[in-house]
Amino acid sequence: MATLMQRRHFCQGLFALGAIALSGCQASAHGGLTVHLLRKSLPPQLIQRFRQQAGVGIHLRLQETPQALADTLAAGNLGSAVLSLGDAWLNQAMSQHQIAPIPKTRIQNRFDWAEPWQPLLQAISQGDTLWGLPYRWGATALIYRRDFFADLGWEPTDWDVLWHPAVQGHYSLLNTPREVIGLTLKSLGLSYNSPAPHPELRERLQHLRQGCRFLSSDAYLQPLMLGSTQLAVGWSTDLLPLLQQDPQTYGAVFPASGTALWVDLWVCPREPNAAALAWLNYWWQPQVAERLSQFSPAPSPLVRNLRETLLSRYIPFATPTAFAKSEVLLPLDGATQKAYDTLWQEIFLTSS
Repeated sequence: MATLMQRRHFCQGLFALGAIALSGCQASAHGGLTVHLLRKSLPPQLIQRFRQQAGVGIHLRLQETPQALADTLAAGNLGSAVLSLGDAWLNQAMSQHQIAPIPKTRIQNRFDWAEPWQPLLQAISQGDTLWGLPYRWGATALIYRRDFFADLGWEPTDWDVLWHPAVQGHYSLLNTPREVIGLTLKSLGLSYNSPAPHPELRERLQHLRQGCRFLSSDAYLQPLMLGSTQLAVGWSTDLLPLLQQDPQTYGAVFPASGTALWVDLWVCPREPNAAALAWLNYWWQPQVAERLSQFSPAPSPLVRNLRETLLSRYIPFATPTAFAKSEVLLPLDGATQKAYDTLWQEIFLTSS
C-alpha cells in the first residue's frame, strides 16, 4: 500500500521548495558528509544554512521510514556518515556495536537538560561520551474518526479504548514492538520502560492482535481516511497535519494515563570526523533548535519553555496532566529486550 503520510514528516506546503534545496545539497556532496535521514524531515533552509556556515558539502540519503534507517545502519559500511535513528532502535544499535560513541568534549552545548529529557541523556551516556545526540521529539497518540464515535455516544480518552468491544476490528497499530508493548504496559498502570513482563501482558497483547485490522508504521493513516479503520495509534508528526487539514472529521487523544515521548537522535557508525562533528553541533545550537521547532511539528528537546508552549504550539491536543505522566523511551536491558522480542514474534508475527 502506498504511503500517504510518513512518520515524523513535516507539512507538505512548508517544503514545497524542498526538492530544489535538497538537490543542491546532494550536488555538492563530493568529499563532504553523508547524512541518512527521513525524507522531508528537516527544513531545507536550515540545511542550506549549515552548508554556508560550516562550508561542508552534504550528501543526503533519504529514507521513507525509521525502520529503513535502522536497516541501513545494521547493514554497515556507512563510513564517516551521520544517521538519524529513532530511540526504539537505539538499544539494538548500542548492543550490536553499530554506532560509535561521541566524545562530549567535542559537543559545544550544555548537558543540563531538564525533565523529561535528562533520563535519556543519562541512559545514552557512557563516561565522557554519548551514543547519540537527540535533536527532535514527538509523542505517540490516538487519532479517530469523529462520526464513528459520535454514533457510539462517547469519545476515546485513554489506551483502554483499544480493548473496548465496540472498536474490535476497527483500529490499526504501529508495527513497532516497543510502542505496542509499551502502550499495553501503560494500560496496566506500568511504565513504558518496565524492566520485566507483567503476568497479564501476554493475554492483553493477544487481545490487541485479535482486534487489530492493520499493522503498519508508515501507511496507517490511509485506511483511516478511507474509512476502513476508525481509530489508529500513530505519531504526532503524522497526525497533526491531518488534524489541521480536517478537524471536523478527525479527533486526537493524548492518552490520559500518559504516552511515549519518542526522540530521534543523530548517531555515527564511526568516530565522528570534523564534518560530522560540525553537523552534530549545528543542530544543538539554540537558534537552530528554535527554528527547527518553529518550522515543524517535531520540536527540538533544547526548547526551554516546553510546558508553556506545548498545548498551543507543538501538540495542541495534549494536556499538562497527561504530559506529566508520559515517558521518554529508554534503552532496555538485554533480558527485557529479548522477552519483548519473543512476545512480538509469537503474538504478532506468527500465523495463528
